[in-house]
Amino acid sequence: MSLNVPVIETERLTLRGPRLSDHAAFCAYFEDPRSAWNGGPLGPREVEGMITSAAGGWALRGYGLWFVTMKEDDEAIGFAGVFHPFDWPEPELGYGIAAKYEGKGIAYEAAMAARKAAATLLGLNALPSFISPDNARSQALAVRMGAVREPDVTLRDKVATVYRHPKLEAA
Repeated sequence: MSLNVPVIETERLTLRGPRLSDHAAFCAYFEDPRSAWNGGPLGPREVEGMITSAAGGWALRGYGLWFVTMKEDDEAIGFAGVFHPFDWPEPELGYGIAAKYEGKGIAYEAAMAARKAAATLLGLNALPSFISPDNARSQALAVRMGAVREPDVTLRDKVATVYRHPKLEAA
């Protein structure tokens, strides 16, 4: 089985498919307590599961999370793309960037590129983002991207704030 993950490039970033070589970078990401907003903290075995799950999304659904890298070194610094566990009501636009890259517009650049690619390449448009009610930074990013607040939902026994991204015109 091979993956057909489109590579997306922005001014500073490359969004690409998951690689096992990203393990150390994601172990560092998921050691941070802030990773709780994305299912963490996770140990090394759980991180391996996250990476293989990301690859599995692409293999089984034809869409998934891109791993975000800086163009100059190809080291994974986060993810952006379509997250769709079996028990989610619909696919969502998800994103997470390592803390040391905050405040530089990286999350915005990555999430906007993933949103555009999801709509134009994958036919997934007007996606929601399910955000923890106490994750003000992620909510602010969704608003900056033009997403509109919708009623909260409960996912895996936790309340999630919903922001619906605008529909993009076909390219």
